Amino acid sequence: MASEEILVFTTISDRDMAEEHISEMLEQGIIISGTIFPEVELVYLWEGKITVDTENKILLKTTADKYDAIETYIQKRHPYIAPEIIRMDVSFGSPAYKAFVADKIKKNS
Repeated sequence: MASEEILVFTTISDRDMAEEHISEMLEQGIIISGTIFPEVELVYLWEGKITVDTENKILLKTTADKYDAIETYIQKRHPYIAPEIIRMDVSFGSPAYKAFVADKIKKNS
């Protein structure tokens, strides 16, 4: 059985927009928290050439029942044509942290 806890990864080029998106998802109660890894390098092949860009990697902590709302939010508000949306089922580790997360979920619902 899949875990109730999930992580969702996405990227965005603009740091201010990353903060805005996290704040809005927090206000909507669809995430517990968001972490921004600033200016990570993305190396990819584009039109036959190796390309290096910088983006902000975003890690969202949430629960499985909120995933559809997060995906919809990202698809509607993200400036990329096809934004990265990666879902990972996880277990949030220590009993103390799991209790903290459960309490945050209850308060945000």
